[in-house]
Amino acid sequence: MTDDTAANIDEGYEARGATKTATSYRTWLFSGGWPRMDGWPAKNVHTDLEFARDSGLAARNASGAMMAGYLTELMVDTFGEGWLRNGAFSLKFIRAVGIGDRVTAMARVASKRVVGSGTGFEAEVWCENQDGDKVVVGTARVQTAGSPKGAPG
Repeated sequence: MTDDTAANIDEGYEARGATKTATSYRTWLFSGGWPRMDGWPAKNVHTDLEFARDSGLAARNASGAMMAGYLTELMVDTFGEGWLRNGAFSLKFIRAVGIGDRVTAMARVASKRVVGSGTGFEAEVWCENQDGDKVVVGTARVQTAGSPKGAPG
């Protein structure tokens, strides 16, 4: 998506990302890799079942960084390079995501305004699990740039 295409998005527009499964493989990757003899990564609720259980969880959980990554992918797909240049999140992680859970990133454009030669957007963003429960909620802001005169569209 280009910044020019993003400018055609209106308030109320809803975007939905691909559904992802929080696998053990992805969880370990997002949490520092597989445990090694030198103790890296440190045991945590993402990499170690015993640590997770000692922390009051039934099992290891996916990393919040994974959910932020899923939302980032959705923002890039929706707003193009404008997101990479001028995008920001404010996120709250409200429910654990277990290994095997399926998560979908979603967004709804709450406001749109002209900013210079570009367009500014604010959006509600969230991730839902396979049961439709929100696991992450928040807001996103992005400003796309207008195309300079003579630039290809």
